[in-house]
Amino acid sequence: MLLASSFVSAATRPNFVVLMADDLDNATLQRARDLGLMPNFDAVLQAGGLRFDESFVSDPLCCPSRATFLTGQYPHNHGVLNITYNSTTPEGSFAAFDDREAINVWLQRAGYHTGLIGKFLNGYGYVPPRNCPACDRMHYVPPGWNDWQGMPDYGELNGSAGVGYAGAYCMYNYSINVNGTLATYHSATSDYQTDVIAQRAGAFVDHAATLGQPFFLYLAPLVPHYELCLPANDSFERDVRGPPRHANTLPSSVQLDPFKPSFDEADVSDKPFWFATQYPSLTTTKIDNLNRQYRHRIEALRALDDMIGVLKQHLVSSGTWDNTLLIFTSDNGWLYGEHRTVGKVLAYEESIRVPLLLRGPGIPANTARNAMVLNNDLAPTLAALGGATPGLTCDGRSLAPLFTADNPPDWRRRFLVEHYRDAGSAPVSFADYLAVRTATTETSASGAQRTLVDWRYQGHPYGVEHYNLVNDPYQLNSLTASSGADAAERAALNTSLALLRHCGKPGYPSCGYAEFTTDEIFLDGFE
Repeated sequence: MLLASSFVSAATRPNFVVLMADDLDNATLQRARDLGLMPNFDAVLQAGGLRFDESFVSDPLCCPSRATFLTGQYPHNHGVLNITYNSTTPEGSFAAFDDREAINVWLQRAGYHTGLIGKFLNGYGYVPPRNCPACDRMHYVPPGWNDWQGMPDYGELNGSAGVGYAGAYCMYNYSINVNGTLATYHSATSDYQTDVIAQRAGAFVDHAATLGQPFFLYLAPLVPHYELCLPANDSFERDVRGPPRHANTLPSSVQLDPFKPSFDEADVSDKPFWFATQYPSLTTTKIDNLNRQYRHRIEALRALDDMIGVLKQHLVSSGTWDNTLLIFTSDNGWLYGEHRTVGKVLAYEESIRVPLLLRGPGIPANTARNAMVLNNDLAPTLAALGGATPGLTCDGRSLAPLFTADNPPDWRRRFLVEHYRDAGSAPVSFADYLAVRTATTETSASGAQRTLVDWRYQGHPYGVEHYNLVNDPYQLNSLTASSGADAAERAALNTSLALLRHCGKPGYPSCGYAEFTTDEIFLDGFE
């Protein structure tokens, strides 16, 4: 692990700003850039920083993914397994998160001024905190934050929590818990959520620059996640809304690509037996709605680009720009009708891949890497560069070695994707899966760029998906692996899956070992 002293001196430890979009897939970001709608992103991050082209999340669902960012652990180790507080499903939501040990706590102990602005974890403000069940949910401030500006999931309109709208999931009419006091925003143009977060971020930077200590700021806007405003007047309010200055500004030619081979996949007989029932062919109406949502998401991204511009302005004017590491990423990707599916959660490339770009001191400009990196790696990276000591064992690793070279000899060759059933209204509520995804550099019998998905229903086998992404990048043909090379490959992937499923737990290999080794250590199967 690279320590802070080998990156910058202790006296000039970097500031950190992490900007996490919500449900942002690589393709939508690229389309917005191609249209010339992300000039600040292009100048600050694309041209000015380091891009990871093989960046993934270990659970393509918001709450487990964000808990992974905060802890550096796979979901099976941090214990936040879904988005719902429900006694009939595995533990999930904010209620399952142990907020006593996380990157903000470690950095605060190391002398950082810490702040969060925006969304936290699903259920915050609605379900009881794990470590303080009697606390006032709407006004609770988790430990380790000097400046807490978290948005409760369910706002407080007319004095009634949860009535009328959905707090963090609305671009207008929401509340922010500002260090224990609720600030409520309504429907004025100036109340647009992304802009408010940007303004508050600028104020945080201005103040932190006067304190004589490094700072860590975590920015978590809703964009481009769809809204949950209740009751909605029309379906438009289910889409994310862009600010008025960017609304209805796209040319009519901006549509989804109906010719993408996996879009509304015609033949899903290669998928598990239940797939066609769960995911029928897309109707014309649904495709029209997807195109509308797609355009709205791009319009909303323009406000996110504006936020990057505001951030740079305040970092420059406060004198902190040159010593600030800015990280841009997302909690998961998004599917727009690929394989007939809409949303996230599934272990397809559009869902598990996310943008990841860094710029700042010691970061090469206009550079790309193809080493396989995870959201598991962000917390240990910040801890190492900030000279902080994690209060738990991180499954990820510092990205600092990749600042100067690509794919060190001992870098990961594969990783675990895990997803657990959820409440009925949540994505994929009926089953669990564990999956292994291998890297472009994989040299073992499992092969490079392979995905194996092991589905389970109430602990019983529920289908397998097995893809060779070199030959089948759109994941159209799941291999039967009944004999020959495919069967041998399947066996090797299952060995990796057995190693990864419990990695990091007492008595099991570390996750770093499981992600790299080719040893065959046989463990219990997926229960």
